[in-house]
Amino acid sequence: MHFEKRIPLFLQLGLNEASVPKLKAYLDLLWTANEDLNLVSRKMTTEELIDNHVIDCLLPLSKFPVGLETVADFGSGGGLPGVLYALQFPEISFQLFEKSSKKSDFLIRCRKLAPNLEIHGEIPPKFGGVDLIMARAFKPMDVILEVSRDYFHGGGRYFLMKGRREKIEEEILLARQKFKTLDVNIHALTSPVLEVERHLVQIP
Repeated sequence: MHFEKRIPLFLQLGLNEASVPKLKAYLDLLWTANEDLNLVSRKMTTEELIDNHVIDCLLPLSKFPVGLETVADFGSGGGLPGVLYALQFPEISFQLFEKSSKKSDFLIRCRKLAPNLEIHGEIPPKFGGVDLIMARAFKPMDVILEVSRDYFHGGGRYFLMKGRREKIEEEILLARQKFKTLDVNIHALTSPVLEVERHLVQIP
């Protein structure tokens, strides 16, 4: 199977070997539920799910900050990357925010594999109480900062998985119109299986 074929890559990118069986169980759950919930494109093959999503989520794993206790994942969808990172870091509490009730119900089912998950709906107006906000394929940077304004001004940290550098630069310009003190670090990421442009944006 494609999953077994990719295990050496998962480990090379930093996935704990102990997390591999739970990752397989999560992907089986995701794939089965996808028929009804459209968590990822129904046209996608299992190979594309692994290469386009799982490996994509693992690309910045080595840069994930240490010493965290609580992490928020905005726009969790089917759980990539929130569930995957919860499997990797069972000692961290992951707060997943997903406004779709059907997708939230699926994420609740994932707690059998990752008890360190807490599932929420809408992001509250006064957001805070976490050590890091992460997001992948969610909203532009200015929107992410706007919905977590108090957290940002309190010195909040962000771990944002983004695509093209040109688009990121546009988002930064727009965000700095609202958040003058915005400081970002952009890291280019290289997929070992796809020719795609990927970057990690860290704030601060």
